[in-house]
Amino acid sequence: MIQPRYDSNYHSLQVSAQQRFESGSEVNLAYTWSKNLTDSPNDRSGYPQDTDDLRSDYQRATLDRTHVLTLNYVYEVPFFHTQQGFVGKSLGGWQASGIITYNSGLPLSPATSSLDYAGLGLINAGPTARPNLLCDPNQNAPHTFTQWFNTSCFQTNPPNTGAGSTGLPNTPGTAERGIINGPPTKRVDFTLSKNVRIREDIRMQLRVEVFNIFNRTNFRGFTSLNVTRTAFGQIGTTRDPRTMQFGMKINF
Repeated sequence: MIQPRYDSNYHSLQVSAQQRFESGSEVNLAYTWSKNLTDSPNDRSGYPQDTDDLRSDYQRATLDRTHVLTLNYVYEVPFFHTQQGFVGKSLGGWQASGIITYNSGLPLSPATSSLDYAGLGLINAGPTARPNLLCDPNQNAPHTFTQWFNTSCFQTNPPNTGAGSTGLPNTPGTAERGIINGPPTKRVDFTLSKNVRIREDIRMQLRVEVFNIFNRTNFRGFTSLNVTRTAFGQIGTTRDPRTMQFGMKINF
C-alpha cells in the first residue's frame, strides 16, 4: 500500500564568486552548505522500519551532501600572446585550466536480517530492520578500504539458542536511518592547451586533459551494510582513477 503521508525539506546556503582578469584569465567558485531531511528515502521502493512511527525515520535524505564545493579556473599565460615569429608561436598561446571538486559523503543506513526485535513483520518483507546503536560510528572511524566506519558501534544479532528469546527489549532497532557518513569525493582535473595561429583565419589547438590528476582513490559503494555479513563496512567500489586524453582541434 502506497500512502501520501511522507514529508521532506531542504535548506541551504549557496555562495558563488567570480573574478575576471584583463588577460582573459578567470576564477569561479560555487559552494553549497545544505541539509535535506525526509522520513522516506524515496517515494516508491522505500519502507519505514516502523509504519506506526514515521518520525523515527526522519533523517538525512539519501542524496543529502552537507558540503558541495567547486572551483574552476582559466589562466592565460601572458607571454608572447601576439605570437610573432618562431619564438612567439612556440612560447605563446599557452592556457592552463582546471576544476577542483569537493563533495562530502552521502548518508548510509545500517541493516540487519533474520531479526525482528519488536515483531513488526520485518523478516522476509519489504522493510529493512536496523540494528541497535551502541555509539557514534563516525567517531574514530578507520576510513580504510576494509573498514570505513566504526562497525563495533552496531549490535550484532544474538546467537540463535532455539529458546525463542533474544534477551533484548522488544523495540525496533535504535540505529537511525542515514547515520553513517559515506566517503567524500575529492578530485582535481587539469587541462593544458596550446593555441597556435597558423593564419589569420586558421587556428589550431593542442590540448592534454588529465582527470583526477593526483590519482586520488575516492571510495564509492560498500560491499555490505548488513551487520550479519562478514564484509560489513567494507568498501566495494571506487571512482575513476587518473585518466588522460590528448586532442587537436583546427578552427577555420
